[in-house]
Amino acid sequence: MSLDLIVFAFKRGISLLLVPSGLVSICLFLGFFISPSRRRRNLACKFFLLAFLIYGLAGSAPVANLLIGVLERSARSEAMAVGSPSEVPNTVVVLCGGFSEDRPIPDRLSPSTRLRILKARELCRRDPSIRHLVIVGGCGRPTGRCQLSGAQIAYSWIKELGLPANVDVSLEKKSRDTEENISNVSKILGQSPSYLVTSAAHMPRVLLFVQKMGLKVYPVPCDFHWSRNHWMPWDLWPRPVNLEKSDIACHEYIGIAWFWIEHYLLSLKKALLNL
Repeated sequence: MSLDLIVFAFKRGISLLLVPSGLVSICLFLGFFISPSRRRRNLACKFFLLAFLIYGLAGSAPVANLLIGVLERSARSEAMAVGSPSEVPNTVVVLCGGFSEDRPIPDRLSPSTRLRILKARELCRRDPSIRHLVIVGGCGRPTGRCQLSGAQIAYSWIKELGLPANVDVSLEKKSRDTEENISNVSKILGQSPSYLVTSAAHMPRVLLFVQKMGLKVYPVPCDFHWSRNHWMPWDLWPRPVNLEKSDIACHEYIGIAWFWIEHYLLSLKKALLNL
């Protein structure tokens, strides 16, 4: 197994374990594992209590909305800061957000991917100057090998929906994660300006890689989860839909943290080499 596969699998594993649902699973596993030992039953109870607290907090509407709202407001601010394009792009880039392999093709795309594709299609239909649509998404497995890539499945769906006849479609089918998404897009577009469509919570992390690679993009966030609802007492009761929202947000925070860790390690390595 190559070092690249090991690092990718490690990052994916860390991400799965450190989101709230992963932490709940770890605490429950440790609690059940050590509970048969009489000496450690107090410790097992602490793990069960911690699992309950994590689920109770991350599954409540206020906490879930707080976590994801920070990311989505940042995405909205970035889009507003960029403003109207000085050079009108003729390309839309849309990042796929996951898919399932064990369903009929029309049902394989995740809800997030469907909303992103619909937003990209809306841009193509609304702006006659757009001539090129780039659908980005490979396979999330460490090997990067799937029967069909996310981009291929998304393209099959958008063809059913219909696109303007003047829009050409390109597929990027090899990327496994966000960093590879943007790296491969840079090879396709170079310095050409483009609209970039992805989920609002995902946009802040994407823009870090965009800035790192010097691309000229105009962010178009979609798939917003944050709500302005006035909270009622029953909103504190944990629900799976809120836990999923917390997982999405924490996954992005972990990805942003990993980006900066890699950045500082690379800077440190360069500094040591220059000594």
